[in-house]
Amino acid sequence: MSGSGADTTFRITRIDALHIAVEGKSYWEGYLGNAAYQTERYEFKPGWRTVYANIPETAVVRVELADGTVGWGEATEPICPEAVCLLAENLAAPITVGRPFAHPADLWDTLYDAQRGRGHLSGYYLLAIAAIDVAVWDALGKREDLPIAALLTDLPRTHIPVYLSGLRRETVAERIALLTEWRESGLTGAKIFLDGDYTAGLREIEALQTGSPDLPNWMVDTLWMLPPEEAYLAKKAYGDLGVKWLECPLPPEDLEGHISLTQQPGAQVALGEHFFTRYQSTPWFTAKALNIFQPDVCRTGFSDGIRQKKLAEAHGIVSTPHMGAGLLATHAVALHFAAACPDTLLCEYQ
Repeated sequence: MSGSGADTTFRITRIDALHIAVEGKSYWEGYLGNAAYQTERYEFKPGWRTVYANIPETAVVRVELADGTVGWGEATEPICPEAVCLLAENLAAPITVGRPFAHPADLWDTLYDAQRGRGHLSGYYLLAIAAIDVAVWDALGKREDLPIAALLTDLPRTHIPVYLSGLRRETVAERIALLTEWRESGLTGAKIFLDGDYTAGLREIEALQTGSPDLPNWMVDTLWMLPPEEAYLAKKAYGDLGVKWLECPLPPEDLEGHISLTQQPGAQVALGEHFFTRYQSTPWFTAKALNIFQPDVCRTGFSDGIRQKKLAEAHGIVSTPHMGAGLLATHAVALHFAAACPDTLLCEYQ
């Protein structure tokens, strides 16, 4: 699976996990104004199903190998990330510290196998596995004096065009102004977050396109909120406006709905951030329930993320990574993975 013929054998001697919260920052930066419901740590945006953290929170894992090399990993989970830390230090570490492994994928499989029979097939335990896996790849890259991308593939890309993930300003005028600033740096794409009201979404896209007519690539993320009876209309309408893909349209459990939606005309269907393992994503690839696969490598780890990417390719589905709301490690992980993907799609950039 690795590129460059590098040595991928290793033994872990220590795993430490850190829960980090960044005071004074907000992920949404005023987007959609006030919350519909808010607690000390969490908030719900008006009409949205998914909970978000008031400030950026994340779980960071430090791994030390037997030769003293240190690697860092991160799990994409802003909600209760201390659970990831607890599992990394109190479950994953005792299972893996001191054991020899021939490849990081062997470590991933060992940890997954340890709990699969008890039904731990997704969620926080898989996040802990992913963070440790990423940290091991980071350590191996340092030890071999190679970027992680060069360990994943023989010919990694050296130039990765990105799209801005979200225009996080309260008004349309402010969003256009923000987009203008980014355009001056060479940005060629942007994704906007919309809810299930696709007619309101169309008005926003049209306003943004009028304000930035020279931006060639537009994407829409409805965060799993489109009503099934309107999803076909939304897909067609967004496609008519030149939207490259419609991301996370229907509820994440709705395989049959996504199969049907993907077959309809309009913007392409993109998803994948909710898949932790190839066991979850493979039925969706087989059924052609998506056009574009977006693995979140801080949930899959590099090891299983690459395996999922190859499975997607075998079914004619192209990949580009999801970049979650994390610290700089999250950014670096997505970009290294993108360097191992085809150059047909832009990479997400928070």
